[in-house]
Amino acid sequence: MKYLLSILILFAGFIVRAQVKVENDHLFGKECFYMQSVPSEGNINGVLFLVPGFLESPTAVTAQSTIVQEANKHGLAVVMVNLTPNNESFPIDKKSLNTLGEMIADFYRKNKLQPAIDLYLGGFSIGGATALKFYSEKNKGIKISKVFAIDPPLDMVRLRKSLLKGREKSFVVKLDALNSEHKQQEQSLKELSVYNPDYTALNMLPDYRSTALRIYSEPDILWWINNRSMDLSDMNVTDCAGYINKLKQKSQDNKVELVLTKDRGLRNNTQKHPHSWSIAEPVDLITWLLAK
Repeated sequence: MKYLLSILILFAGFIVRAQVKVENDHLFGKECFYMQSVPSEGNINGVLFLVPGFLESPTAVTAQSTIVQEANKHGLAVVMVNLTPNNESFPIDKKSLNTLGEMIADFYRKNKLQPAIDLYLGGFSIGGATALKFYSEKNKGIKISKVFAIDPPLDMVRLRKSLLKGREKSFVVKLDALNSEHKQQEQSLKELSVYNPDYTALNMLPDYRSTALRIYSEPDILWWINNRSMDLSDMNVTDCAGYINKLKQKSQDNKVELVLTKDRGLRNNTQKHPHSWSIAEPVDLITWLLAK
């Protein structure tokens, strides 16, 4: 077991607190770890777990958004996870979900937190899909107060087709590698999906009547056409809209919402990109998380 103190003073103009890296090869696996940032006063009123996107390190969160700082200001401890070595795999398989569960339990245990302390879960891109998939499959064993995802790909069949059309063709290999049971390819992708319109029936959807869900997306179609030669059918928002619609069909009491943004997508605080952490406005997000 290892604890490494990382003093992070300035990232892309954002001041952040000291963070602690926690490793446990036995529980998490080699090169899997989490970074924790606790409120400076030391009192933890809630815990926010964040799952970064593909190839992002946990510290990328603080480089791209002030979500961590805003959460700390309101008494939330923030835990940023690395579920696969170097985050070079899509963390939506059973092993990754189990690792996330181990990290949640480890953080609560080490900080002597009672189960009643609110747990919030969110992520960006494939990390957002991980958050939703974890809630869908693990919510009976772990109580999660609220869930959010920032522009997540939810339909792996659609995602594979889109990747083949764009500049990220090499990512398809990572997606195909998750078919460890050597099933028919499309069937494997459907089962890995949070939502697939041809596969996901109402009775397969999770219950959000006592847990709220928010999904963010910035549907800048012209940006995708001009910069990636992609169109609306390739955008994650198509999955997100279908998923929210299906959840509402299952029950009008499901507390779910799709937040569509405009001109918020920036990377490194300057580069326009609608698929970015920044589309979730930090103050509004934390306010929503803490609202009862």
